Amino acid sequence: MNTKKRLTVKEIAREVGLSVATVDRVLNKRGNVKPQTVQLVMDKIREMEYTPNRSASFLSKGRSISLAVAFPELPEYFWSQVEKGIDAAVRELRDFGLEVRAIRSKDYDLTDQKKTMLQLVDSGEYDAIAISPNDPQEMTDVIDYAMSKGVVVGTFNSDSPLSSRLFYVGCDYRVAGRLAADTLCRMVGRRGRIGLIMSYTNFQMQQKVTGFREVIGSYPQVELRAPLKVDQEEYTSFETFSDYFEGLDGIYVASAKLHVIARHLEAAGLAGRTVLIGHDMNEEIRDGLQRDTVTASICQDPFNQGYLIVKSLFEYMSSRKLPGARENMSRLELVTRENAMYY
Repeated sequence: MNTKKRLTVKEIAREVGLSVATVDRVLNKRGNVKPQTVQLVMDKIREMEYTPNRSASFLSKGRSISLAVAFPELPEYFWSQVEKGIDAAVRELRDFGLEVRAIRSKDYDLTDQKKTMLQLVDSGEYDAIAISPNDPQEMTDVIDYAMSKGVVVGTFNSDSPLSSRLFYVGCDYRVAGRLAADTLCRMVGRRGRIGLIMSYTNFQMQQKVTGFREVIGSYPQVELRAPLKVDQEEYTSFETFSDYFEGLDGIYVASAKLHVIARHLEAAGLAGRTVLIGHDMNEEIRDGLQRDTVTASICQDPFNQGYLIVKSLFEYMSSRKLPGARENMSRLELVTRENAMYY
């Protein structure tokens, strides 16, 4: 396959032996360039199949783009993958004037995240902010405030759909819940009793549970036990779950604690006998898949979430180009023991 390489003004200048400023004047038709020089540059452009990059033009005008990216600390395994995507976008775009600062808010502390967001907006240092709202509804006013101050906001991983945010990059959590339900019902043989373990109710959790219940209703021989709602600090206690496990053929963990529930299920002597599915991937989940304490996990492509939110905001700020859709959904992939090596 013949793949075209995206070229920069600097590379063209090096090829023709001219300054970047001269090549830029040719590309932007600003005059003060000899006709033979224009011809030289245009011939080289045709030879190299160059398409003018609007971001490079933005940089040539002496401007830069300052972007803040705000997201929670936990779970560390998930956000570290998001951060790798952010770093990849920065490496790709730093030569075009992109500057990025990543800020992690403490745990899921809404007060801390609101305070941080307001400080970023009022500092006047940032052209745009990418944020994963700890509470999408509660963060609506803060996001609207930022937009009113001319600071462009994009959300990722967790959306705030009632706000004036420009766009969202991340998972469709309703579809994630539907995929979990369909997978679980099929794995228990389309009959039996299943459970649902969830954390505090926010927009993301509501969407997962809504999608899950929608699909469960289409399996008449599957009975859903009342969901077990667990506070973060309760997950470490085996006693929180021991009674709930009894008589279940399968369990869906809607929170980010799949690996913890796998340990408790193993302690109860039910590993391999009770189907267990949830979300994301870390070393403990990968190990659980190999040892059959975890049956399957739904991954949400965290690397690309980090990469795309930075890339999309940069493209909008440099050329006012919006993504193809205001909701850019990351792919959902079902991981089992057989393909876990790729995650």
